[in-house]
Amino acid sequence: MRILIVLTYYTPYMSGVTEYARMLAEDLADRHEVTVLTTQHDPTLPTEDRINGVRVIRAPVFARLHKGVLSWRFIARFASLAHSHDVVNLHLPMLESGFLSLLLPRKKLVVNYQCDMAVVGGLLDRLAVTVTRFSCLLAVRRSRAVGVITQDYANSSDWLTFSRSKQLEVLAPMKHMPASQRPRRSDGVFRFGFVGRFVAEKGLPVLLKAFADVQRVHEGEVVLVLVGDIHSVAGGGIIDDIHGAISALGGAIEVRGRISDEELQEFYGELDVLVLPSVNRYEAFGMVQLEAMLGGALVISSDLPGVRTIVGNTGNGRIVPANDAASLAEAMEASILDRTKISREEVRAQALDAYPQRRFFELQEALLTKDPRVLGP
Repeated sequence: MRILIVLTYYTPYMSGVTEYARMLAEDLADRHEVTVLTTQHDPTLPTEDRINGVRVIRAPVFARLHKGVLSWRFIARFASLAHSHDVVNLHLPMLESGFLSLLLPRKKLVVNYQCDMAVVGGLLDRLAVTVTRFSCLLAVRRSRAVGVITQDYANSSDWLTFSRSKQLEVLAPMKHMPASQRPRRSDGVFRFGFVGRFVAEKGLPVLLKAFADVQRVHEGEVVLVLVGDIHSVAGGGIIDDIHGAISALGGAIEVRGRISDEELQEFYGELDVLVLPSVNRYEAFGMVQLEAMLGGALVISSDLPGVRTIVGNTGNGRIVPANDAASLAEAMEASILDRTKISREEVRAQALDAYPQRRFFELQEALLTKDPRVLGP
């Protein structure tokens, strides 16, 4: 089957949506002819590429708006490619999605609704978000099927209320993360960690404030390690805004920036607790939570739709109110004791029991191919 996957950003850009699409595309490429259409968000990237068996086409960009980009070539290439593929898979949110959905028959169109867009920023940003929301609404209405990561998130979205009958919970892909073979450090330091882009919605200011409270109680005994893209983020990063809070923590904090998959695996293996302090609906799941659990780490996450389901389904951590530094600090304190009650092997086993590593790929492929063995009659 010829499958066209369409989204605004693709690897080497790093985000939950791009990693979701990349892992899906590369897995499908073992059995299908897969093309990814995306934008040339970085002008140094080639307009055509082949990455791990996937044909990647990047359309040049002529303007940027909020977190998105504008490209007439993107629309033109879509019109041509959609005609020659058996199924078209749009990953939302995407500014052009509604218009693109009008360019192909409904029976070809499958949508993956990754997250709602939060209304933030100035007047132009708010206008862009509003237009994108209604564009996505049209694409969802025209699709034959809608993949949602969790029903918890979908049920909380005003933009998905009318599409319940064609939704399928497909979970999220997990990287193959074998247990780290490197011996853990024996320095007696308790390690909290964060993995993600340095953007407003990830809640880094809340995390820094909470950790400062914990560090005052356990000075010299705890560290916080921040991992992820610092500057290359759509809509702009917040590193300048949090620089003072980072500096004030001195040697109790380490900023590593973006690291390789191999380094990430080792990082999870030495981490005691991953903290995901996201503050709005741009965070719909948080794949890093599962990655950390596969490395044996416990997790503290925000009580947001979708995000909270991972700790809830595995029991591997704590859930705290979003944007509440005091509650987060209390949970971080409590997690130091939690860590003594469960082994890394038990954390990993509970994560795999709740989220079998192949389940996402089976569900997503069935959604695209209409496989009755998985979807039912």
